[in-house]
Amino acid sequence: MEEQVGRLLDDLDFPALYRGYTWRDDTWEKGFLEILDLEREVTAAARSLALGLDHVQKIARRDDLLAPARIAVTLYIGSAPAYWLMLEPEETIQTVERQIRGLGPVCASKLLRFAVPQVFGTLDARLIRVFGRGDSGSQRYPLLDLAVELSGDRWAIPAGQPGWPGEYGAWAGALQAVAGGLNRDEVSCPHPAGFAAAGLRSEGIWAAADVEMALSCYAAGVLRGEERKDSVTGVV
Repeated sequence: MEEQVGRLLDDLDFPALYRGYTWRDDTWEKGFLEILDLEREVTAAARSLALGLDHVQKIARRDDLLAPARIAVTLYIGSAPAYWLMLEPEETIQTVERQIRGLGPVCASKLLRFAVPQVFGTLDARLIRVFGRGDSGSQRYPLLDLAVELSGDRWAIPAGQPGWPGEYGAWAGALQAVAGGLNRDEVSCPHPAGFAAAGLRSEGIWAAADVEMALSCYAAGVLRGEERKDSVTGVV
């Protein structure tokens, strides 16, 4: 993984990719306002041990999930992410998955991404196609030992893979390693002003979720066949 992280840091223009990220109708130009509102709400709930079904439904936009009113998971000690999250992220996502019926790996990773953006990022089929296995034509950086498969006209993550949830830990580690490298090299993250004002980011400092946003933008470009020199600074 260290080699692939080094390649990513050498090859990709992370600030440009972060600015190019879109989620639903949210964009950098709009201030990532939907992301900001969800992060503010979900991190506050996680800090106060009040994370529950309503937060899952807002993130997943699904009403067929069953979960307790309060999910039994400790993600913060005071206002800081719990130290064990970086040591055993796979244990944390398993704890969440066990309590929410119908919640798959993607939605579970989204919940953690909004609850603790300093530590976690989303992991979905698009990212696995580019950074994992199963779509050899799209793979660019083999970070993960997770696979996707084509189901009809959609790519899906087959259930029961031996790499889950361990590879979620690998993904979290990769995001943190890239963030650490960018921060050491003083590559500033162009957060919209609202994130620092809300206390969700330190100005210019990359968090795991920021790196995932940039990598998601890169993956989307790969899958559209739009790898260009203006979004990468090296040969892919």
